[in-house]
Amino acid sequence: MSPWEAYQVLRAEEPDATAIRHAEGPISTPNGIAERGFVRIGGIEQWVTMRGEDRRNPVILILHGGPGDAVSQLAYFFRHWEHDFTVVQWDQRGAGRTYGRYGKSTPNMTLAQFVDDAAGVADYARRHLHQRRIILLGHSWGSALGMYVVKRHPELFAAFIGTAQLVRTSDLQARYYRYTLARLRADGNDAGVAKLLQVGPPPYRTPKDQEVVRFWLNHYLDVADRRYLLTATAVALRNERYTLRDFRDLQAGHLSFSLPVMGNTYDAVDLNSLGYDMPVPFFIIDGRSDRLAPPDLAAAYLEKTHAPAKGLFLIDGGHFALLSNSDDFLRLLDERIRPIALGFDTVQRSSDLNLN
Repeated sequence: MSPWEAYQVLRAEEPDATAIRHAEGPISTPNGIAERGFVRIGGIEQWVTMRGEDRRNPVILILHGGPGDAVSQLAYFFRHWEHDFTVVQWDQRGAGRTYGRYGKSTPNMTLAQFVDDAAGVADYARRHLHQRRIILLGHSWGSALGMYVVKRHPELFAAFIGTAQLVRTSDLQARYYRYTLARLRADGNDAGVAKLLQVGPPPYRTPKDQEVVRFWLNHYLDVADRRYLLTATAVALRNERYTLRDFRDLQAGHLSFSLPVMGNTYDAVDLNSLGYDMPVPFFIIDGRSDRLAPPDLAAAYLEKTHAPAKGLFLIDGGHFALLSNSDDFLRLLDERIRPIALGFDTVQRSSDLNLN
């Protein structure tokens, strides 16, 4: 993206400057909720926010990607969701404001602990908001984490939604290499081609080799992704309740701590090992131009899955369509997913009553 293009993207934010500044501010509706702070989960204090115009609305807990790439500071992108849902965001251990509390002393960075943490946040949210089940939404790394959580604790959830859905991360590196090499050749980028041929296809000898491929792949991300990565930083830093220290903690927690510490865990993700029975309705909403988690892999996995209800929906955008195209995402939530999730919860309530 050229400096002029970047300038135009940032200029497009100006009409919403006030909304960006106050995105984590009070909500004035009679039954609204705007809470933010640390909650003791999994033995440590973890950052949780809850925002919505009516706390009786369905609750959505968002599991961010990364590992370590918190998005609670980007409440602006979900401002329209707050009319129909209570949006719960959580900075996972090693991420964002939670990382800011503990830094590199953050304990128990294991998949099992993350699953327990997510279940703890979900249970806290449903009890705090007096709801029996909530909707779980996972992005990228969070889409894999969410699958483990739902399989372990289905009683907490009315539905699971994956976006930028991961299936088996070992499948991705070979795809990244082939796709990037083909694009570099098509563009006549001899320097890039030489770099990739020098590195060679996966498995890579060193993490640095993998970074070389990712560097060139980033040149071919969907334009909406590149715009999002630029605007996300600007939105965060214009949030009046988000400090430069918070931003430094976000970067350090993601790039210097969570990614290296959780790298082997991320690389070992394979949802096929969990089997194909989903105990709750299961939906995937993907950006149709996602180069980092290609939708065809998610579609093939969903086809094998048995769930009370399921569906795959594609919207404009790439890996970050959840944020870059949050309005279309919300439309699908309202029109296609919310009725099924609420219906499933009603059936489960009736079943519980009959059993008792």
